[in-house]
Amino acid sequence: MQSIRQLFVPKETGTLPDALLTFGLASLVAEISRQMAGQDRVIIEDAGAWYVIDTGIDFQLGWLEVVAPFEQAPYVSSTKQPVPEDLRGEVRERDVDEEWEKFRRYQALRKQLSDAKLTGLAADQQLADAKPEADWTIVTYLGDYRMQVQANHNTLIEQWRRCEQPILGYNLRAIFDLFGSPLVDRDAVVARWKKATKGAALMDHPTASQVFNPHMGKGQNRAKANGLAIGNEKSFWLLEYLKAIGLWVAAAPRNATNADMRKTYILTPRRLQLAAHRQIFARFRDRLWNNSSIKLDITAALLYTEIVLEYSVEQEDLGLFGGGSIQNLVAGMDVASYLLLSQNSYTLMNLAALGVPDWAPQIVSFDQVDLFKHVIDEHLDRIQAIDEERSEGAALLQKYRDFVAGGQLSAFFDFTAGYSSYLTSAIERSNFYVRPFTENNLRRLLAMKDPKLSPILENQGFRNVAEAIRRSTVIPQYIGRKASSFDVRYGLGQDLKRKSQYADDFIQALSDFMHSYNEENARIHERTKGKSRRRAITTEDIANVVTLIDEYGPQTICNLLVAFGYARDPKEKDEELTESSTVATAAVG
Repeated sequence: MQSIRQLFVPKETGTLPDALLTFGLASLVAEISRQMAGQDRVIIEDAGAWYVIDTGIDFQLGWLEVVAPFEQAPYVSSTKQPVPEDLRGEVRERDVDEEWEKFRRYQALRKQLSDAKLTGLAADQQLADAKPEADWTIVTYLGDYRMQVQANHNTLIEQWRRCEQPILGYNLRAIFDLFGSPLVDRDAVVARWKKATKGAALMDHPTASQVFNPHMGKGQNRAKANGLAIGNEKSFWLLEYLKAIGLWVAAAPRNATNADMRKTYILTPRRLQLAAHRQIFARFRDRLWNNSSIKLDITAALLYTEIVLEYSVEQEDLGLFGGGSIQNLVAGMDVASYLLLSQNSYTLMNLAALGVPDWAPQIVSFDQVDLFKHVIDEHLDRIQAIDEERSEGAALLQKYRDFVAGGQLSAFFDFTAGYSSYLTSAIERSNFYVRPFTENNLRRLLAMKDPKLSPILENQGFRNVAEAIRRSTVIPQYIGRKASSFDVRYGLGQDLKRKSQYADDFIQALSDFMHSYNEENARIHERTKGKSRRRAITTEDIANVVTLIDEYGPQTICNLLVAFGYARDPKEKDEELTESSTVATAAVG
């Protein structure tokens, strides 16, 4: 009996339909493998021009003719689209209204338990029992009439369910012929399928929905300009069916809270075990909540990374990363953004690629996983505190998204420079929920991302100057201008950043700050008769920093000084903090 080990999905569009097809096909292979061999070892791998699906076993093509009919996705029903009478009880069903009602009951229970301050195992179990399934947002996404996809999806699910052997075998044979080798004559495969299923009254080329094919749409679709027409694109139904299945396997649709916008996140694999992916992605869907538009992108990237790290610890499996980083598993996510431009329909506005953090190029120990997770946790917390409705907040989040999506440290330093002003402004308004990053996690991030920067961070002169910046900005702010003996230097980080293009200008600006800092120290020390004091910057500190500027350049040193100058060192014994009130001290901690 002929067997096969690999299937090939060409990256024809370079956008999310390629990933949907891949996950849909992988899910189909896994289902047949489980039914016929009792195993699921399917692996998806990015091979450049194709996604390769490794069956993990000697997959017998003869199974296609004898496998029992199976379902991979439910029929999404509603008042206007009920399950056909003859399929009631025969097809798996998810009702849109019931899913919404289940979610509302869950939210009401959460509020009830929170208001009553009920915690513990009993409360946790109540919530777990009431919680909607992780893929409930797929049901409500498909059931939103403004997405105009429910009928397309249900038609595909219904036709697949009605196909029993031998028609099911013809469908499966066509699928395996379509992806059995890197180069396939698709028209010839479709023609053979039509001949084999002649008389079965099957639709062959339904309308290609924008949800499964956002790169397509209404418009002039003819090759020649004769008989110009506006119409919908068509696609072979088995390809559309696999994309529909892929949506259930690897998509996370969410709503933006600050706009009439929907965003759909589709995972783009590098080398992924399908069985592990199902567990990881279910948790990701469960924990990714609606948020403002830019925060949604950032949270999706950070949260997925965090969940993968957690999963590797639970499974005690560092082999998940293949001796590399999280980017060995996934390249990131394709993101489709839809805007509600009319009452009746969402319109595709943007297709984008979102990376995942590559801050740890090689994950080799569980200690490293734990440190990486601490960094992710802190960044999630700091990002959530930024107000996207304010223009400066939105600009900051865009810079941070550039860092996550592209992995460039320069984007992160642009963010930290802007965050210095945002932080001082927030503290001035007593918005203590906006907090500085911690030195420990900044060091961990930079050590993972660019180990070449470690000598700078370990340099005592650098550390002393960064401490002086901190004592001139966030520390006296937290204490309060009345309680602190020292002035707050507003805009210091931005001023240094502006002067960092040229070494001479930056050294001059830094020298001016050091001089005024020492001068203020001496003046306050004399005025308070030695009760208020800060450690002075020494000539050795200045010499160390100038040497670093000569070696690494003014922009690198400036970026790091600003980042660490506005960070918090939880181990630092701060003499000034002893003068602060309990509230201010709690804010720092």
